[in-house]
Amino acid sequence: MIKTLKTLGFAAVAGFSLSAFMAIPFASAQGDLLKRKTTEETILENLHKARPDINFGQPRPSMIKGLYQVQVPGGPVLFVTPEGDKFIAGEVFGIDSTGFAKIEDPYVIEERKKALASLDSKNSINFKPKGKAKAVVYVFTDIDCGYCRKLHSQMHAYDEGGQQKPGYNDLGIEIRYLAYPRAGIPSPSADKLVSTWCAKDKLDAMTKLKSDQSVPNATCDNPVAAQFQLGGQLGVNGTPALFLPNGTLMPGYLPPEELAKTLGI
Repeated sequence: MIKTLKTLGFAAVAGFSLSAFMAIPFASAQGDLLKRKTTEETILENLHKARPDINFGQPRPSMIKGLYQVQVPGGPVLFVTPEGDKFIAGEVFGIDSTGFAKIEDPYVIEERKKALASLDSKNSINFKPKGKAKAVVYVFTDIDCGYCRKLHSQMHAYDEGGQQKPGYNDLGIEIRYLAYPRAGIPSPSADKLVSTWCAKDKLDAMTKLKSDQSVPNATCDNPVAAQFQLGGQLGVNGTPALFLPNGTLMPGYLPPEELAKTLGI
């Protein structure tokens, strides 16, 4: 009987010790799991340590296996290693038998479409065709940008080498302007955009300022800063920047007939 008790006692002690022993590393493992950073957190932390002045976008897996992509507002897309210690900046091209072609992440395209669909048309400056619009194109613009001015000068029929050509509106394209002062905020360019958005006749103010004519300085509750921020988030880093209905970003100027062809109208 005594022997049995001793045996049981040993078993109880052994069982207790084993439980206590197992509990310690388990608790430690739980703590490690709680403390362990995700890949996305690691990437953001390292980027912010290197450049605390930049408000980097949220990292997400990219089309290039093993790399994450991060949008720099008003700058390029970064393709970053999971460790967050290296990156490549630039565009992604597909390779096939026909050559090279720029490709965009379907996720990014969908996010652009959602962002633009959520915009109130009252906050953009809209140049509409006389009839029903065949397509709506959002254009991030700057008053002092040369190609922005060229694009605007071709809103309606224009002369090119003695030949009359149809403008964007003539081809059924509605242009919705969003503000993107390239010099940032504050800047003289931003002030001109604010005066445009605060003018009684916004379309007239836009046309005059892009023709080097003056308009009265004006201030009001306006969307210029918000649109500038949105442009950076959507990958705009220059003007004009055209966003097509399918979410495609086309940086730079595109003549009316070329744009119509791209839109399939």
